Amino acid sequence: MISINNVRNTIFFLLNKNSRGYIGVDEFNSFCQLAQLDIFENLFYTYNQFINKENKRLTGTEYADIPKNIREQIDVFAEYSTQTNFVYNPTTNYWSYNGNDLYRVEGLSLVNDATGKKVDIDEVQKRELNVMKNSPMTTPTLMFPVYVKISSSFEVAPIAPSGYYAELFYIRKPKNPKWTYVMSGNNPIYNGSASDLQDLELSPSLYNTLIMKILGYCGVSLREQEIEAVASSEELKNYQKHNA
Repeated sequence: MISINNVRNTIFFLLNKNSRGYIGVDEFNSFCQLAQLDIFENLFYTYNQFINKENKRLTGTEYADIPKNIREQIDVFAEYSTQTNFVYNPTTNYWSYNGNDLYRVEGLSLVNDATGKKVDIDEVQKRELNVMKNSPMTTPTLMFPVYVKISSSFEVAPIAPSGYYAELFYIRKPKNPKWTYVMSGNNPIYNGSASDLQDLELSPSLYNTLIMKILGYCGVSLREQEIEAVASSEELKNYQKHNA
C-alpha cells in the first residue's frame, strides 16, 4: 500500500520546485488511477518475461528471485469469491460473478459446504464438455468436475448438488485511488479520516515508477515538455535496468 498523500506531496514538490504549475484534485486522482492501472497490468507482462528467463536459468534465487517478488506484488489483488457474489442461476445453469472488480480468472473450485473440502475444477473447451457429457467413461463427477467460460459466466459440470457450491479464485482490479480533503479558504487540505479515502494498492517497491508515471501525465496536462521528458527518461532507465 502506498499513501496517496505522500504521493501527492512528492508530485507537488517536484512540480512547484521550478514553478511548473498546479493540478486540481480531480486531475490528480485521475492520474493516480491511470498510473496504477498501467503499472498493475504491466506486472503480468514483466512476470511472463522473467518466467521465460527463469526457465533458461537466467534469474537468481532468494532476494534475487525476481519472479517471486512480482508474484507477491500481484498476490495483493488475489481474492476468493463468496456465496453472495458468485451465484448460480438455475435457469441458465451458469455461475456468475456479480462484482465489478474482476480482472483475471485464476481458477474455480467445487466446495463441500459441510466439510469445507475443495476440489479443483478443470477448464475445458465447449466442444470438449459436450463430448465428455455424452461418454460414460469421461462424464464429469464431483471428484473430477470441469467448467467452460461463457462470456462472463461459467458452466460447471456436474451441476453442484445441494450442499456444494462453486468458488472463484481471481485477480481483482485495483481500487480507484482517492485523495480526500476539506477546504480551508481556497485551499484543499488533506483529510486522512474521510470514509472514502483510498490509498494506492501497489507495492511500496513500485513507488518511484508510480511517481514518474504520474509526473508524465502532469506534464501532458500542463503542456510541459520538460516534465514529460524527465518522466520518460526515468521510465527508460527503469525499463533498461529491469530488462537487461
